[in-house]
This record gives sequence, C-alpha cells and structure tokens, in this order.
Amino acid sequence: MSLVTPGIEGVPMPHRLSHAAPVLAGQACAAHPPATYPSSAQPAVASARRYMLLSRPSRRLRVAILDDHPAVAVGLSAYLGEHGDFEVALTETNAVALAHQLKRHPCDAAVIDFFMPAQSWDGVDFIRRLRRPCPDMAVITISAGKAHETEYAAFRAGANGFLPKGAPLSLLAELIRTTVVSRRAFFSARTGQLRATIPDPPDSRLTNAEREILRQIAQGFSVTQISGRLLRSKKTVSTHKRRAMKKLGLADDLALALYLSENFEQNVYG
Repeated sequence: MSLVTPGIEGVPMPHRLSHAAPVLAGQACAAHPPATYPSSAQPAVASARRYMLLSRPSRRLRVAILDDHPAVAVGLSAYLGEHGDFEVALTETNAVALAHQLKRHPCDAAVIDFFMPAQSWDGVDFIRRLRRPCPDMAVITISAGKAHETEYAAFRAGANGFLPKGAPLSLLAELIRTTVVSRRAFFSARTGQLRATIPDPPDSRLTNAEREILRQIAQGFSVTQISGRLLRSKKTVSTHKRRAMKKLGLADDLALALYLSENFEQNVYG
C-alpha cells in the first residue's frame, strides 16, 4: 500500500522529517519527496496555514496520551517527546485515571485510543466526559478498527481529529499541531493525508441514537449493560435496537450480528 506524503491538504509541513517515519503499527514508511498542494483550501485549513507560517507557539504543547495497551502508550510518548514543540505531560492506560489527572494538570491536546473494551468508558463516553472540564483541549482519537465507523463516532462525540493506527507517526504530530490551532474543525487522516472534513454517517437510515445502540452491541454489551453505560432505560435501549433492525431489514439477532460484523468496530480491535 502506498502512503500519501504526510501533511495537511493545502498546508505546507513546518516540521517535515528527513528520515523514514515510523508508523503506529510498528511498520516503516519510506521518506517522501516534497508534496504539492491545491491552491484552494477550506477555511479551517487556511487558518491553520496562516498560523503555522506567521507564528510559532511561545511554549511547548502539553499532550496527554491514553491507550489501554502500555506498549502503545509508551511508544507514542517516546515519539512525541523527541519533538521540541511537544511536552508529554500525562501518559495513562486507564480512562478514569486520565480524567482525574487532567483536572489537576490541564493539557493542550489529548491523544486517546477510541476503543477500550475492558474499561468502563469507551472512546465516545470518554470524549463526552472530557468536554465539560476541558472544553478547550484538542481531542484526537486513534483506532485500529473500521475507520469509517470510528471516524464518524469520534466526530459525533466531539473529537477534533481521527487517525488510524496504521498511519505514519508524523501524521499524528501534524494532527496535534493542527487541531490545537483549529479547534472548530474536524481533521482526519483516514485517507493518508490530513484533511478538514465532516464525516458521513455509515448508514443514513439510522438515527444517531440507534447507531449508538448498535455500536454498543457490536462491542459485546447486553441491553442491561448498555442501559447503565448510556444512562437510559432498558425499554429505550430495546426500542432503539428494534427500530434499527426493522430499518435495516434484519429479522433476528443472528442477522444483526452479521450486519454488525461487517459495518461496526468489533471488540477484537485494540
């Protein structure tokens, strides 16, 4: 698979690496020649470009990292720590612990693993809980799951950016810098290049509530567990599930399971 030159569409990269960029999945990516960019750019990207060209942060950006795999969390921390404009202030493997830490040690950006099946909060829950105490912090989600579904769920939850775990780490560095500058936009590197975008829903037939219930079911949670996680009654959860199945033409739970395996991130992903 060929990788597009890392960078924001329409924005020169101020921190280009001269060596091959490591990737989140532990692969290696060959260095790329200078990229060419379209003359037109979206407003959010243009704003980021002006900032990057005309000014530099007066201090290092404080970054928090959350991943339930310690090796990934430590690896991300080590990589970002090599950059002079980042200070990795917090590195956690537990969402609740990071939420408490952020109250005492605010950060400019948080890089969080979107799917953490063994924890009480998943990516959507964590992002929503962060928004009240940390409204100005840029939130970037990373995931090894189905990119389209995860990207849209992160966007709906209030994240500022999305990066697949197979992407070059140089894209993560650029994504942090960009989202800190342009927090009103959502940036994605799902295509191999950073772009300001509004993700399309995976299935427009479903309401957001129905899609959220199916996402929880795909992760292995029962109706009772979903009720507790989302603070909704079991009757409401069951109603959303039933309506979603009717819209999708799914006759039983087996058909639902097959649909979820093809369209939603499953609990086998890290």
